[in-house]
Amino acid sequence: MTAPTAAPWVLRCPVCSTPVPDRAHPGTACAGCGLPAAGHAGVVVGRIGATLAELHRDRDALLATLRAHATTPSPTGPHPAGPHPADPAGAPGPDPRSAVRRPPPPGPAAAAAGWAPPAGPPVPGPAPVPRRRVSPQQVLVGLGSLLVVAAAMALVAVGWTRLGLGFQATVMSTATAAAAGASAWAARRGLRATEEALAATAAALLLVDVAAARALGLAGLDAVPLHAYAAAALASVTVVAAGLAAATRSTLVWPAVALLAAQPVLPLALGGHADGVAGVVALLALGAADAAVAGRLPRWSAEVARLLSAVAATGGSVLAVGLAWTAPAVEGATATAVLTGAAAGVVRLVVRAAGRGRTVPVPAPVAGLAAVPALALAGLAQPAGAVAAPLLALVGLALATVCVLVWASPLARELAGGPAAALVVVGTVQLDQADRPAALALVALAATVPAALAAVLHPAARVPAVAATLLLPGAAVLTARHGGVLAAPAAGLLLAVLGAAALGLAAVRLGRPEERAAALTAPVLGLAAAVTGGSVGAWGQVGAQLALVGAAGLAYAVAGRRVVTGWVALADLVVATWVALAGAAVVTVEAYSLPLAAALLVAAAPQLRRAPSWQGWGPALVAGFAPSVVAALGTGDDARTLLVVLAGVVAVVAGTLTHRQAPFVVGAVAAGLVGAVEVAPWVGRLESWVPLGAAGLLLLVLGASYERRRQQAREAVAWVSDLR
Repeated sequence: MTAPTAAPWVLRCPVCSTPVPDRAHPGTACAGCGLPAAGHAGVVVGRIGATLAELHRDRDALLATLRAHATTPSPTGPHPAGPHPADPAGAPGPDPRSAVRRPPPPGPAAAAAGWAPPAGPPVPGPAPVPRRRVSPQQVLVGLGSLLVVAAAMALVAVGWTRLGLGFQATVMSTATAAAAGASAWAARRGLRATEEALAATAAALLLVDVAAARALGLAGLDAVPLHAYAAAALASVTVVAAGLAAATRSTLVWPAVALLAAQPVLPLALGGHADGVAGVVALLALGAADAAVAGRLPRWSAEVARLLSAVAATGGSVLAVGLAWTAPAVEGATATAVLTGAAAGVVRLVVRAAGRGRTVPVPAPVAGLAAVPALALAGLAQPAGAVAAPLLALVGLALATVCVLVWASPLARELAGGPAAALVVVGTVQLDQADRPAALALVALAATVPAALAAVLHPAARVPAVAATLLLPGAAVLTARHGGVLAAPAAGLLLAVLGAAALGLAAVRLGRPEERAAALTAPVLGLAAAVTGGSVGAWGQVGAQLALVGAAGLAYAVAGRRVVTGWVALADLVVATWVALAGAAVVTVEAYSLPLAAALLVAAAPQLRRAPSWQGWGPALVAGFAPSVVAALGTGDDARTLLVVLAGVVAVVAGTLTHRQAPFVVGAVAAGLVGAVEVAPWVGRLESWVPLGAAGLLLLVLGASYERRRQQAREAVAWVSDLR
């Protein structure tokens, strides 16, 4: 069988695969696509393909050798025999078509053959970003710039005594222009560090030029007033820097120089009028200009422009507010009008930007912008005298009410909320400094209206609004008491009523978020009521006020099944009783112990039937009997003794009938202890033979019936133990 004859190799164009007809002249252009020197290009591409095929074969041979020396066989199996799929034809020689197109990458068929590249080492994570360092070039150009500026300053400061003024001016102007021109030349060639360094040098030389021109008296400039010359010089620097920034847009120094040089131009040009209305206009206009050019400046210069805009606007606002508070009425009103107009314009721009979908937080700037003119208006109201402070506070509260009503509209809410907060703060601070508690009480009471409206209309703000609605009237009462408008008993009673109302509101709003806010304000109001009444020694009224709050708390605890609140309310009632009794100089111990016992019985009411008697009845019985027993033993009062014995007998009988251990034991111990103490003196008064004879007879009876009595004692102990 004859081996197949290989097809003759044909030189082809590497772009369109058209055969090149003249192999003797490789520089002939392609007839299909017009590629110059198509033959030469085909030969070069063919050689590259042959080199790649040889590299693939070397790689496969190396991998086979490595697998043969590996200790563990590869899980993917040995490399299959035959040419690698990446080889163009598997032959030693170059593929005739390798000069035309690249071989296809290994496909699914090659993967199915079982070959896979060996697993390499784990891929390391991303390399850490190298820290930016100062390059030698930057050091060199920086030092060069400093030396040039130092030489210029030396020329101006020292050389003027030996060199003519015209020569100095010519040298400085030439050096400045040369530095600026060199910076532009470096910018066109992409030399960033050199560009910025030369621009900084030119800017420094320009400032030295304008300063030296007046210092050396060039063209009589030393006779010009300093503020006027500084304004004109900085304006010239601004114009020159802006022109250079427009000529070389890649330089960052020139926009910054123009921006910084322009800031003091208007205030310096005003001179002595900079602290008046003209200064307000200048600062606000400067802030507007900085904000306008910020969007056209590169990189960090835009951030600097925004910062300078905020500084200028803040300075103008502060100056306008100061004029409204201290200047004559006409000047203050003019400054306030300018400030209000500027704030309105900025608000309009902010709203327009927000309407276009830009990331502008509407509430934050609008509220602040609206509050600043309100502060100026508060200053204009000061000539009204004593009426100004409460009027400002009430107007602020009216705006706060409007803010609550228009809460759904963010713009209207912030336009009303900002001035409201400013006016309320100014009014209350002035009233406090003037020591006018009656007016402060009126303001605090009026503040209840927007708080109550917020609690009713806006569920999201209901919890703090409810707390404010309940606490603000209490603050008004305390302020009125401090000013002598209300007497202490009346103020305490009003506070107690507010505490009871808070607990009633909590009972009505059970299970809602505002329940806890209302319930927690009640103890605060009750304690304030107690302190207010106790400050004048009205202990009876203090007891009544605490009892009112405690009764309301007990009703709330029963309605909402709040165990802890119930215990607190009972403790409040007990303390109220004790305070009232102490205020009435009551010294009978039962007057204090019996209310405590009754409170313990009420607290244990759910457990009186089902729980063991010591858990339900025990604390109340001990609290009721123990003080009376101690008093009966110590005072020897016959009436108390008789009542304690009768109460003990009643408790024993009740425990026996209800099969309760606690009443039986407590009653028996109380009656037996008091009875034994009372009988002991009578025994001591008998003749000596009587107790001896009685003791002997008793022992004889006990001995004769020992067994029977022992059995009865066991039955009695068992019976008492069976009691609950």
